[in-house]
Amino acid sequence: MVAAAQVLVETIDSEEGSSNNKSLVERLEEAPKKIFDVMMATSKNYLTHMIGVVKSYLSHFNLTPIAKGIAPTCSDEKFRDYCKESEVIAEEILKNMAE
Repeated sequence: MVAAAQVLVETIDSEEGSSNNKSLVERLEEAPKKIFDVMMATSKNYLTHMIGVVKSYLSHFNLTPIAKGIAPTCSDEKFRDYCKESEVIAEEILKNMAE
């Protein structure tokens, strides 16, 4: 179990040497925040890319309102339909980003 924990903290410790003075328990306690930070940075990169792609096609649209979430006039059912419809496009975008 200790070996698995060690692998985990070494995997998420991006700053080499930054945690060498800390115990394994202290490093494990920091792990959730570090994982969250990586997820947030990755999400920001993908969202920035996606919004840039949308803006490249629809440069005249003000996309600022999307930061607030779903449009108040959009039903949950309609939003789920939009998400389902967008899934194929999202997969294609991710495929293109990986190339």
